[in-house]
Amino acid sequence: MENLPVINAALIKVTGVFSFSKKKISMFTQNGYSTIPLVENLPGKDNPDYEKIKKQAVESTRKWYRDNYYREFASLMFTGDNDKHPMKALHRQKEFAIKLFLGPHDKRRIIPAKCVNQELFLFNNEVGILSLTFEPEALDFLRISDLTVALKSFDTSMEYNGEPCAFHEFISKELLAGISLRGANVQADDYSGSKFKIYSIISTEDPDDGKTYSRDKLVYEIGTGSRIGDMGSNGFNAPSEEYFQELMQNSIKVFNNYTGLALLDSFTVIGQGVMKSKTENFLSFNTYNRVYFAIYIFNLYIRYNIFRFNAIFNENPVKTRDEFQQFLNEYNFSYISFNFLPNIFHQKIHAALNIDNEIEHFEKRLGGLATSIQEDQEKRQATLLAIVSLLTGLSSVSDIFDILEKFRLQCGMGLSLFYTLLVILVIFLAIPALAYLFPESAKKIRKKLSGSAKK
Repeated sequence: MENLPVINAALIKVTGVFSFSKKKISMFTQNGYSTIPLVENLPGKDNPDYEKIKKQAVESTRKWYRDNYYREFASLMFTGDNDKHPMKALHRQKEFAIKLFLGPHDKRRIIPAKCVNQELFLFNNEVGILSLTFEPEALDFLRISDLTVALKSFDTSMEYNGEPCAFHEFISKELLAGISLRGANVQADDYSGSKFKIYSIISTEDPDDGKTYSRDKLVYEIGTGSRIGDMGSNGFNAPSEEYFQELMQNSIKVFNNYTGLALLDSFTVIGQGVMKSKTENFLSFNTYNRVYFAIYIFNLYIRYNIFRFNAIFNENPVKTRDEFQQFLNEYNFSYISFNFLPNIFHQKIHAALNIDNEIEHFEKRLGGLATSIQEDQEKRQATLLAIVSLLTGLSSVSDIFDILEKFRLQCGMGLSLFYTLLVILVIFLAIPALAYLFPESAKKIRKKLSGSAKK
């Protein structure tokens, strides 16, 4: 295999979806989480000018977001001042040294790693996205590849503090205050699958000039979880040229120094000098750790909700249709920035997550729903017309009473008893008839009655 580029910095994040209750947000703060500040890396609080510096930095940062990103997106993902749809962004910098295991038990490989930062993005509809930042044991492609493969699966075997467990169990217990990611009653598990998504930014010292293993091959192998060198070996595990080119259509090659690749389960950028470590250059680190990562989180949130709408459609089609259309109006932005590069990242990630395909599929189902609703309305209208025709067929109210009186006399029933039973019968028949003719009103009444009963 050709020489691999030398890595000088790497940012590896694992992301996943979970459900939470707004009433229990306090449990995150009790477990050490705090709001992600708008401005980080400020001088220590012992600086006599700290408050002044902080105020100026916050104002400057808000202005920068306002000048570069559309208000709806910036207020939701960056500045935290979206009053209509607030999102709480929390973080905790607690270190966890773990061991992940790959392969069968008799041949398993041990992958040591450190989880050094935990972030929670808590959206207003009680959908949360977790982000865990991991440091590999060493900065080389083979170890980073092993780490990202191990981190993708919910069920990867691992060990923490000498105790074996599955990866998702460790996250639930140690990082999510006991919230489960898997199980029969876990809603997020139904719509998010059994894989975490990996966000990887790898900065190299070497240019992609043919002297080292190709950057395009590396971004494919890291992004798909393939073994490093598979592309160069041309063996059984190497992808066909057609498949490789198909995936690379969603690559990002705006400048010569890097290649990005957005896929369904990963987002990867590899390039020369794309990022320095946090201690070397915070602004360079923050571009990928905060700004572009927020674009990725935003699209994951959209993807999860669109998929959820498709999954629950049959439970209540009309209600789901209304919620879906409202969601698209509020979150499905074609553009998020006044600058071209963030929009390119947004569009590539959006396409990789098949968001537009999910929307198209849902809209086709809406077309079928509209036809079904129209047919039901026509049937109800026909029933109503038949009832009206029957009533108008009787020449007068007196004719109705004559018929009823003849029937009463034939039955030999008293006046009060007969008409009391008649009223009960009419009510008994009218309720299902009205529920059939006016289904939406009937649903609202049942919902109110159900709510009152629970109280």
